[in-house]
Amino acid sequence: MSEPLRILHTESSKHMGGQELRILLEMERMGPLGFESVLAARSGTPILAEAQRRGLRAYAIPMHNRLDPISMALLWRLMRREKIDIVNAHGSRDAWVAFLVARLLGIRTVRSRHVANPIRRHRLGRMIYGTLCDQVVTTSESIRTGLIERGVAAEKIISVPTGVDVGMYSNIARDGRLRREFGIPTQAPLVGMISVLRGDKGPDIFLAACDRLMDENTGLWCILAGDGWMKPELEKQHEGMRNGERMVLAGFRRDVPQLLAELDLLVLAAKIPEGVPQVILQAHAARVPVAATRVGGISEVAIEGETAFTAPPNDVGGLADAMRQAFTDTARGKAQALRGQALVTRSYSIEAMLSRMAEIYRALSLQRV
Repeated sequence: MSEPLRILHTESSKHMGGQELRILLEMERMGPLGFESVLAARSGTPILAEAQRRGLRAYAIPMHNRLDPISMALLWRLMRREKIDIVNAHGSRDAWVAFLVARLLGIRTVRSRHVANPIRRHRLGRMIYGTLCDQVVTTSESIRTGLIERGVAAEKIISVPTGVDVGMYSNIARDGRLRREFGIPTQAPLVGMISVLRGDKGPDIFLAACDRLMDENTGLWCILAGDGWMKPELEKQHEGMRNGERMVLAGFRRDVPQLLAELDLLVLAAKIPEGVPQVILQAHAARVPVAATRVGGISEVAIEGETAFTAPPNDVGGLADAMRQAFTDTARGKAQALRGQALVTRSYSIEAMLSRMAEIYRALSLQRV
């Protein structure tokens, strides 16, 4: 039996969101396919703590800046000690410190791109997607298209959306624990958003749209689950809401399947393009109706009239209208939810994602640096 390929994932993000959860998911699930995974994450970050909590092989690297010599020295030792075959960098800062070391050691490199904001056009910035990188993996076709428009070679980019374990979400019964925890009435309509709390995700738009809709629907409750740098600002916004007593800021949650089971509607209010969002795929798997903004990779899975109610980005009134449609036309919402589950089962399963990543890693391992 051949030795397993050893993959080093690097991540410099300070927050925990879909990008970080995908890394952990891949690390946990690639073992049976012949891979061993190691994480190098920025010191003191949530992903490092969560990886260690899950018993994954993880190391703290300071990553003070893009050309941090201390981090490079630590990564040099780490790559040699762990006998790394391929480095998969998920952020800009960690890509710089890891790819320069990997090139010196003759190790193949993958740059995973989870966000849709444009990359810099200058030559130095594009090296991460050019000479220092052997393969680019995006989490949506819209991100792939954006990279091509910015000059990255099309043949180097493969889109591999994050997969969902459909069984994990499709068979969760509504047991009321979450509602009891926050004092939400058993029969109250409940709308929720699950996201890292930062500006581009639009949690402020979500709360404002909920407040507007609650003026009309006095029984409606909403819950915002997640953590991030925007939390203090959202807490202040919450304090000034007309209907704040029916809004719950739940913080970071690990019980996402149970949370989804309690929702009557899942909302994603992103303001700018991003990849295919895991939370929408999870909601589809759980047969929960979805309302989302029409932007970037979201539109690949939150399809207007097919699998979701949609609204323009950064539009409180538009999002409130989409949410209103979902609560008014519940039959349509249930039909869309069923089509969403079929879409996830057909095209966005965890098995499909892992299989495609395994193919990428194996092909790279056969190439000479």
